[in-house]
Amino acid sequence: MKKLLLAAGGKPGALLLAPLYNALKKNGTFKPVAVFAAAKSAEPLSRELATCFGIGEAGHTITLGEDSPGQQLAAVITGMETIIEREQPTLVMVCGSDNAALGAALAATKLGVPVAVADAGLRCHDRSDADEINRILIDSIADLHFISEHSGEYNLINEGVADEKVFFSGNLSIDTLAVLMEQAERDTIAAELGLQPKKYALVLLNPAGAIAAREPLEMTLRLLKKMSGLTTVLVPLAAGLDELMKQHKLDKAFGGVEGLVMIAHPGHAGLLTLLRDSVLLITDSEELQAESTVMNVPCLTMMDNTARPATIEIGTNVLVGIDEEDIMSRIHDILHSGEHADSSKRNKIPEKWDGAAASRIVEVLGRVL
Repeated sequence: MKKLLLAAGGKPGALLLAPLYNALKKNGTFKPVAVFAAAKSAEPLSRELATCFGIGEAGHTITLGEDSPGQQLAAVITGMETIIEREQPTLVMVCGSDNAALGAALAATKLGVPVAVADAGLRCHDRSDADEINRILIDSIADLHFISEHSGEYNLINEGVADEKVFFSGNLSIDTLAVLMEQAERDTIAAELGLQPKKYALVLLNPAGAIAAREPLEMTLRLLKKMSGLTTVLVPLAAGLDELMKQHKLDKAFGGVEGLVMIAHPGHAGLLTLLRDSVLLITDSEELQAESTVMNVPCLTMMDNTARPATIEIGTNVLVGIDEEDIMSRIHDILHSGEHADSSKRNKIPEKWDGAAASRIVEVLGRVL
């Protein structure tokens, strides 16, 4: 039986790894071994993902300290080398675009083990984004590239990757969505909060993203105040967000906004439930951009670019930056008419975002390995 190492770091990588691990295990031809790199204080894999996708405790965890990015990368490479030498895998599959993913790819390459990458070819075309650099480096050394949307293929071919190394498998995060929604159907989190379907807006804020400085955080506060006059606003508190508000002495101001509900960040299944029942999503990261497109929930992203252009081209996503006036105008249109400029495209789902990406990847691996 061929052994495959599946490597991931943070939550985005885990959402790709989980359905692939499950599909490989069910196939019977391969023995998947999961490897996670996480800080001491972080949970390598959420219990809900481990339970839903049958990921046991037989894998490996590389513990990272509170070091610089370079030191963390070195720790992942060193840890992966030890694991690879012990497990002797046929292939290392990299999931995600963080330093854990890059370190896994580099370690495998140095030891002569073929590398495959999930979500290959995604580009936001912003070299100041650390994940963008990681994506480019990982793709440049990978032997097999599994793409989730057509932009990935275009980018890889333009960068000189041979056609025969590129496989259009679809979006693994939608596989995870399909499975977790079975659990989310039974989730009562919205009802417990007293929220009615399509009567609230979901807002996801990344404390390490665009709102980290005081000025954009104040703009966000003004935005939420205006929104709360139109509909209930729900903000799950991501790790560090409460501390950011306190750092800029804005915690009381946020807490005093009538119609603004701040809650502890739920598990991913609970978050998907809240997304499904929301009237719109506002986010300053790429989290849930793909899921909102599949769920047909309008998404306003407070960024200037995205690595998933399919969510804009035929999905629900609109890039709005931090233009307060433009954001409010679009919010008003969505809430008052149920329409916005790109509404004609919202009944479409990108090709192969159907919950079967993992099975396609396993089929390809069965042919080429």
